[in-house]
Amino acid sequence: MICNWNIWTVRQEFNSSCLYNLIKMKSSINKKQIQAIRYYDKLSKVHDLVSSKWYYHKARHYAIQQLHLKEGEAVLNLPYGTGQNFEYFQKYLNDTGLIIGIDLSEGMMAQAKKKRAKNNWTNVKILKGDATKITKDWIVENVNKPIEVDAVLCDLGLSGFPEWEKIIDNMLSLLKQVGIMVIMDWYLPKPSPKGAFVKWIGKGEVNRPIYQYLETKVTNFSVDTSFNRGGIFVATGIKK
Repeated sequence: MICNWNIWTVRQEFNSSCLYNLIKMKSSINKKQIQAIRYYDKLSKVHDLVSSKWYYHKARHYAIQQLHLKEGEAVLNLPYGTGQNFEYFQKYLNDTGLIIGIDLSEGMMAQAKKKRAKNNWTNVKILKGDATKITKDWIVENVNKPIEVDAVLCDLGLSGFPEWEKIIDNMLSLLKQVGIMVIMDWYLPKPSPKGAFVKWIGKGEVNRPIYQYLETKVTNFSVDTSFNRGGIFVATGIKK
């Protein structure tokens, strides 16, 4: 009886400890997310100067080319930032189909809306949402019509998101069968001045095995690590 009581006590203490650690971890993630949103709200005002279009042009052009978009299709862009990708998408969509942008920063949202208005794009839906929680039903509800997501582009975000693996999994779940997912991001596995600078500007981690994780989740995987002198990669895969 004493032995059974001790086992029960140990189990209770173990469960309580696990619950405490889980709550602590979630609290830490939420804190980092709030800090990141505040930072990007401020950065949005000068984002296109600090992260100029020409600097990422080759990688971005290649990444969007890998989506193989056709007129009338729907592409999900996470995070959309100031909307720098929109004009690249339009080269394939020609203001047809749907561009669904998802971000958490209201500052970035304001800049993206300015680009949409300036160019009179009618197929761009700019939304605010948590990438770990959005679902197919959430998308349908927010775009106000039934929709299948043909392609997903995650660019320059997964190196900064706290729960990046969960986000990759969730983005894949939003894709239609055999839909295409493309990730463009930083990967600098060894410490360097360049890595330290990118980390300081982007408030993320440049050594995350992002494309390596994607490879385990998709078919027809490919990766090009040649952009920006080997600092930027573009990885592509098809939903299983």
